Amino acid sequence: CGANHSFMPIVVESTPLANFESWSSLIPS
Repeated sequence: CGANHSFMPIVVESTPLANFESWSSLIPS
């Protein structure tokens, strides 16, 4: 991903995996 790349590790750690998968599918990589 672009500008949000550095933000992703924080999201992965603080978000349940199932939530992260559905969230990440909404964002173009």
